[in-house]
Amino acid sequence: MTIIEKLALDFPCIVAVVGCGGKTSFIMRMAESLPDKKILISPTTKIFPINAGNADCVGVLNAKTGKLAALPEDELADLVPQYSIVLLEADGSRSLPCKGWRANEPVVPSYCTHTIGIVTMNALGKPATEKYVLNLELFLALTGLRENEIITSEALKTMVCAPEGMFKNSMGKKILLVNQVESPSSADDARKFLLSIKEDFPGFFEKLMFGSIHFDTWNEV
Repeated sequence: MTIIEKLALDFPCIVAVVGCGGKTSFIMRMAESLPDKKILISPTTKIFPINAGNADCVGVLNAKTGKLAALPEDELADLVPQYSIVLLEADGSRSLPCKGWRANEPVVPSYCTHTIGIVTMNALGKPATEKYVLNLELFLALTGLRENEIITSEALKTMVCAPEGMFKNSMGKKILLVNQVESPSSADDARKFLLSIKEDFPGFFEKLMFGSIHFDTWNEV
């Protein structure tokens, strides 16, 4: 099933997208899949402008970097009621598969109805270094790993679910997506990962899903 079918969102809604491994692609897919909805895309941190479907993409343009920074909080709050769905890119990972979060991250407004976290399994078996991890010291403190130790599924689970992890500042219903699952072996890994989260954190997530934003095929556990 497609992401829209699986999420079964009620409109209007305000969705904060956090994590590592496909936030911008997810927002684009959502915008392109809802041609009949009035959609707003905006950052609460910084993003390059997103051109997708009929969505309005707004922010404060930095002419030097070409990126959009967050609007003042009151300006964004005033815009929100004008749209059927608001998609907020609320986190940054510099295209790395793992991250440790600073105190003010992710930046999720209090009025969000959903927080959707995106993660991949691509860091499994890789060393915990700056090549794979943003804010390495914070990641090591969060997961208990030492630098250069192998990143395990348990470390990824901690990164996602720990009180200081990916959903630390979440609001509304929490949904976790494992992205870039595009082979039988990766599907098996993702299913086991999500079942482990479901067992260890019962009721924490509204939905646990794995699949591919690129192919827009999804399964729920």
